[in-house]
Amino acid sequence: MLSPDSRSFYTGAVTPPPGYVFDQAIATSYSLDPETLLLLSAHMALARSPYAERENPIGLLESLRRLSGRLSVYVDRDHIKAPSRENPLYGLLEPVIAQVKAPRGGVFHPKIWVIRFVEPGADGSSLIRLLVLSRNITYDRSWDISLVLEGRPGGRFVASNRPLGEFLRSLPELAAEPVAEPMRRQAETLAGEVRKTKWELPGGFEKVSFHVTGTSRRRWEPPRSKRMAVISPFVTDDALSWLGERTDDLVAVISRPEELELLVPGTLRLSGKWLTLDDAAETEEGEDTPERDTLGLHAKVYVAEKGWDTVLYVGSANATGAAFLRRSNTEILVGLSGKRSRVGGIDSLLGEDGLGPVLIEHVPNEEPPVEPDPEDSVRRVIEAARDSLGEAGLKVVCEADGDAWRLALLASRPVELSGISGLEAWPITVARARATDAYGLGGSPEVELGRFATESVTGLIGFDLSAGEISFRMVLNLPVAGIPEDRDDAIFRCVLKKKEDFLRYVLLLLGDWAGGFGGREGVFVPKDGTGSAAGGFADETAVLEELVRAFSRDPDRLGDVAAVVNRLTLRGKASGAVPGEFLGLWSVFQAAMEEVRK
Repeated sequence: MLSPDSRSFYTGAVTPPPGYVFDQAIATSYSLDPETLLLLSAHMALARSPYAERENPIGLLESLRRLSGRLSVYVDRDHIKAPSRENPLYGLLEPVIAQVKAPRGGVFHPKIWVIRFVEPGADGSSLIRLLVLSRNITYDRSWDISLVLEGRPGGRFVASNRPLGEFLRSLPELAAEPVAEPMRRQAETLAGEVRKTKWELPGGFEKVSFHVTGTSRRRWEPPRSKRMAVISPFVTDDALSWLGERTDDLVAVISRPEELELLVPGTLRLSGKWLTLDDAAETEEGEDTPERDTLGLHAKVYVAEKGWDTVLYVGSANATGAAFLRRSNTEILVGLSGKRSRVGGIDSLLGEDGLGPVLIEHVPNEEPPVEPDPEDSVRRVIEAARDSLGEAGLKVVCEADGDAWRLALLASRPVELSGISGLEAWPITVARARATDAYGLGGSPEVELGRFATESVTGLIGFDLSAGEISFRMVLNLPVAGIPEDRDDAIFRCVLKKKEDFLRYVLLLLGDWAGGFGGREGVFVPKDGTGSAAGGFADETAVLEELVRAFSRDPDRLGDVAAVVNRLTLRGKASGAVPGEFLGLWSVFQAAMEEVRK
């Protein structure tokens, strides 16, 4: 049970299984890094393509085109991270991201993916994959846990799936701003299919249950048990006492050492084992730790032994009062139950074949209690300003200014900036160095952001709040008034600047990644990050062969080529990325397609 030697990758969890292609997905997360979302998008849309294996702008561009209207990500309103580098492709994420404020006043904390895959050419039946995670949509290498369930929707509702289906259906209503109608329809459709899906359970487990808290008065309680073990990076006295009342023996609590130091002596008497990760297990040799978002334990697991059965709960909920007692946070847990003789129990969890080798006993600090951190009050000031920023009714106003666009932030209500020494803002499609002073939002309804190229216009605005020596960066996905009609086309022109880029993209559009490019693996295999490739992929002959192949086998793909040619055409004239020789060749195929339509 939960062997540390069993590892999985986030990218692999969202990649379609062999023979299937991505169709739809809904994800929820507490925090989100736009860079991470771009990378995951490539693995969903391009599967095992070489372009999904690296941060290649052409592959990312095509991924976002394919996922348009098919992917929705719901994230806590205040926790979109400011990316480490600018990228015009972030603009294409605007319709994907919906920001959520937890309805009961805490944080929106569930971490799941519901992905529908379809089998091309089959009878239309779909495969639903459910990912239940303790990891956010961010880059980090902390100790997390994931549960992957798959199944096919049937004709009848499955009673145990009801809480999960209701949660998915409610997501558009939880969004801080109204979501588009396609996002609402998607939530309704996937919720209905999930309600009818019979899941294939991991070996030995016989039953599955779903528990959502923080969206209603419904609460989760573990079954009364003989023994229990808790794994949680964050713990509070009240929650551990509550869990301890529901078992005869709280065998072990595994948490972070700094969290255990905060517990009162009475809580520490609840269990005989207080464990943490061994320092050596938190990092791997040769890793550059400063670039990670988090380190150490981040998994949330609750193991209960009842009679002959073991019940394992995994998900997003920490052992805290906000998650379990006040239920102010929105959380999700999934329970799996099976015979202990088949799935193991607490002893196997803590044993040599489980987590035992990476755990050490926590020894309480003998030093006097640490005085309250004087920076805590500063952090509360920043949190208050952050909340006020999110509730100020901000929008971006865009006005033409010659060959560029002037952007401004417009607030419906003043932002409360008491105690804040600085506030800067910038579109995340450009470098952080272009941030402008936005402190005026504390008294003025409007501040200027600056003048930007068409491809840089976006509602994803980064904010940097500072007070004393502490700063906090966040991104809000704001509505944009007056966005250029050709903004998305400008992003395409920005990425596809050269002839080689355009030809590479056409081959990507025409290729069949489920089996390589029409079975011609050597035609289009990048060698390195510079864009060079084996087999002469930029040869116009290869493009001609793929155009002919698509015209004879799947003419609809030529519609995608037509769309990108139109995107790269500015005021009736094609950009320099589209070779004149290609336009002459393309006119022949256009004429042939017209004849077919007749």
